[in-house]
Amino acid sequence: MGDIYGYEIRRATSKDNDNILDLMRKNFFRDEPLNIAVGLLENTDNCPELEQFCLETLQDELSLVAATPSGEIVGACLNGMHEDGHLEEMEAEANSCPNPKFRKILQLLAFLERRANVFSKFPGIKKLLEIRIVAVANDWRGKGIATALLERTRQLAPGLGFTLIKVDCTSHFSARAMAKLNAECIFSMKYEDYCSPDSGEPVFRPDPPHTGVETYVQIASPNNRGINGIIMNAQQKKKEADILDR
Repeated sequence: MGDIYGYEIRRATSKDNDNILDLMRKNFFRDEPLNIAVGLLENTDNCPELEQFCLETLQDELSLVAATPSGEIVGACLNGMHEDGHLEEMEAEANSCPNPKFRKILQLLAFLERRANVFSKFPGIKKLLEIRIVAVANDWRGKGIATALLERTRQLAPGLGFTLIKVDCTSHFSARAMAKLNAECIFSMKYEDYCSPDSGEPVFRPDPPHTGVETYVQIASPNNRGINGIIMNAQQKKKEADILDR
């Protein structure tokens, strides 16, 4: 298997797609708290809709993999470009998902998009880099691969044309990893507070320690002044522009 240093992080290519999907099927599909909570793989070995979600993200060519010297992919960070102005489209796609279990997850992501309202907090930003899935092979966990993938994504973002990174952390562990990287939580919600409008019951009941979801953002800039500084500066510029337009 190799030791803690027996892998490298690199950009994913289309040639990696099959191996990345294999990693996802064996790990993320089965282990992610919300997938377990809705019984996504009950009586089945796969979720075509989640596979399509992964492939659409890979098409943006912004994802990273952790690969061994022999070429085995032991970790992946699926990153996609997210642009302002697509909330209603996102909600419509979620509501029309044919898989009722995966539909619940997509509807939660659309709900988070509306509630976190990231672009309104950063008026000058029209696109961001969204970290959508981080997965590590079971026998390679505990080696810091997930954190390394997140850190490398942050390092590469400015060169790819992004000044802002966003991730919706549905797992306690992904939220902890983002906090370690000094990202800032701009929205949080307990799963017990996200209820079905029909039954009034929580939609998700993940096992502890996964008690809620958090949206994290981070400025990907050499001159990182922190989230609050960027927000205040953007709001000040907007005020100045409004005055000039009068």
